[in-house]
Amino acid sequence: MKLLIVILLALAASIAIAYVAVDDPGYVLISSQPWSIELSFSLFIVLLVVLFIATYLAVRFLARIWRTPKDVSMWRGRRLTGKAQRSQTQGMMGLIEGDWHKAEKQLLSYLSHTDTPVLNYLGAAHAAQAQGDLERRDKYLAQAHNSDPRQAIAVGLTKAKLQYQTGQLEQALTTLKKLRTHAPKNKKILGLKMQIYQDLQDWKALSELVPAARKYRVLPEEKLGQLEQLTTQRLLTHSEGGNGQLQNVWKTLSRGQKQDPELIATYVDQLIEGGDTEQAETMLRKAIKQKWEPSLVLLYGHVHSSELAKQLKTAEKWATTHPDDPELLLTLARLSMANELWGKARSYLETCIANDGPAEAYQELGKLLEQLEEPENALTYYRQGLERVSSAGAQGKPLGAKAVEETAAALTAPTMPDSPLESDR
Repeated sequence: MKLLIVILLALAASIAIAYVAVDDPGYVLISSQPWSIELSFSLFIVLLVVLFIATYLAVRFLARIWRTPKDVSMWRGRRLTGKAQRSQTQGMMGLIEGDWHKAEKQLLSYLSHTDTPVLNYLGAAHAAQAQGDLERRDKYLAQAHNSDPRQAIAVGLTKAKLQYQTGQLEQALTTLKKLRTHAPKNKKILGLKMQIYQDLQDWKALSELVPAARKYRVLPEEKLGQLEQLTTQRLLTHSEGGNGQLQNVWKTLSRGQKQDPELIATYVDQLIEGGDTEQAETMLRKAIKQKWEPSLVLLYGHVHSSELAKQLKTAEKWATTHPDDPELLLTLARLSMANELWGKARSYLETCIANDGPAEAYQELGKLLEQLEEPENALTYYRQGLERVSSAGAQGKPLGAKAVEETAAALTAPTMPDSPLESDR
């Protein structure tokens, strides 16, 4: 286009000069001994224009020839870059489709001509692992890091995820620990570490991550609260070193956690299992005094301290303010049986059942009636207990598995041998 414009301008100038030269052609003399050239001014201008155009064209031609190798190289580079982009796209589609061999092959093609080789290597690592070749996977991960060291966090996190997926939990933890020294606020790193600790049941390590997870909002508060609850319960139930270690774990809990009924119940269960019934009784008594909680009241009936009579009197005091509480009535019955007050225990159990008490009340009363040599009545209550369990299950009410098993076992067990027991004391 530029050349055409130049030619048109030259022609226009020639026509203008010819038009002017009709009246006065002018005169030009060029002399160089022994030669001299005479021509009209108009012809000189025309020749000058033609010489300019010829010189311009010659320079353009030589410049084009000079740039030809560079232009060919640029064209070839653009062509290879386009192929690299298409190959990368096809490789990613292969990963999505699950065609691992195709994905790996495409992602490794034209690597030197892509702007993001780290993505290709990471994708190839996924494909290699899917084909079961972990050694090749690790090679691609190393190449991904070398291709762009600035992406060390992304490469390391991908490595940890792949290790986790193949069950290499310890290796994944090692990778994540290194990453966290460089990116302590990274939510993905924290979240995956927490998941691995949970899989490994390393509750202590998991509990140490909860504050950071809350600070950086790794999980919604509701889910984090549930995880913290689970972690604390597992710490209490898996504490080693006896009740001394158990109490040390309890001391580390926050004030709010120490008032949580579920955690209190877990702690008390462990104290009972460890034989420290005195501490268990004290803990429950204080917790119930601070806040009435039916589950803790029910648990109080399972604690057999050295002062059972005092325990029964404590529970009877609670009955003055909670006379018809079914959980308290069942606890009173259990404490009465522990004190060998069979008549009082029977009365409490019958009242508990009349007040729509827990299914365990039927099982307890059945056992008591067997001891009192009333097998037919015992069988009746066992059956009623099973009906209660079935009815509650049909209505979606949660029932303890232990209570269901004990009631079913009592129903199918043979009648106990006669044993002379006093009816009351």
